[in-house]
Amino acid sequence: MQEENKKRSFDRSKSTSKIIRFEDDLLELIERQILQENSNFSAWVKDACREKLAKSKKK
Repeated sequence: MQEENKKRSFDRSKSTSKIIRFEDDLLELIERQILQENSNFSAWVKDACREKLAKSKKK
């Protein structure tokens, strides 16, 4: 489990920033898809995570 980070006063409540590393080829594919969808990286990753969670609930 990750240590709890102390939020600065200007940080958003009910959200936490996470730093992750992507393989270059995967990131390139994601960025192409984002352009096609006229989306942004944060929204795209959140949608992908929600979709994965929804699939795991169905099992």
